[in-house]
Amino acid sequence: MNEGAPRIRIKIAPLNLARARRWGDYFFALSLAEALRGLGHDVAVETRDIWDHDSREGDVALVLRGFGGYRPRPGLVSLMWIISHPGNIQPDELEPYHHVFTASVKHKRKLRKLIGERVSTLFQAHDPAIMNPDVEPIPSGLLYVGNNRRGGRPALDLAAAAGFDVSLWGSGWAEHPAHARLLKGAFIPNAELGRHYAGARAVLNDTWRDMRLAGFPSNRVFDVLAAGAPLVSDAVPGTPEHLQPWIHAWERAEDFPAAVEAALAEGEERRAARRAFAKEVNARHSFRARAAEISAKARELVG
Repeated sequence: MNEGAPRIRIKIAPLNLARARRWGDYFFALSLAEALRGLGHDVAVETRDIWDHDSREGDVALVLRGFGGYRPRPGLVSLMWIISHPGNIQPDELEPYHHVFTASVKHKRKLRKLIGERVSTLFQAHDPAIMNPDVEPIPSGLLYVGNNRRGGRPALDLAAAAGFDVSLWGSGWAEHPAHARLLKGAFIPNAELGRHYAGARAVLNDTWRDMRLAGFPSNRVFDVLAAGAPLVSDAVPGTPEHLQPWIHAWERAEDFPAAVEAALAEGEERRAARRAFAKEVNARHSFRARAAEISAKARELVG
């Protein structure tokens, strides 16, 4: 490890490693950790049960904030990266942090009014070792990857209502009255997810309501575009402008079928252009790019 690079301990919300393996935040943290190691840092990913087991003065605690609970410790530089669920964050939770990254320009403006200059925008990211257009694709038609959850899955509901044939992957669907017939499997290993995206005719995405209203594009946006596949997604204000032409976005339910039809109608020329654009996504939105910003801030604060 680089002698001048502080140790970074990435804190994630799952109670333990067994539970973490079913959370997207865990795989997000693993990819980020690998990128930070490439910059010379000693990095570990810690679940809730070991948050405080291996901390020492001079370390940097980096909290991936979707669900909270971590309390910064004296003697540690504490960073927070808000990647989801901004609606359940209270201002007093942010006060102990030396710096807060948030995956939304709109949310950054809101937080600046509360905590001043200690906040900056850091969008979500993708892992180019998994999400890239050069993988061996696993063919499918209209693909949806996501677990059944409270609040529903709008893109899946709209697709089924419109009569589209969806390849569904995720847990909690086996007994679903409307969607069980679409189910292909309960789980795609993270290492294979990019192959499924790259082989899809189009990929469906939807965003938690609080994230959409606060301008948080989900990590699936970066993943799918980095894999070179057509993306159909609800419109999220604040999505980087250079990504928007590559997203078939809908705002109203009645706009959804046309967005899907347009994605499915893309020909080889457009798909080739997508694969070329994926290289730009790789350069600007990879975990390597995000790790560089986190590393610079950690080094600045540790001194």
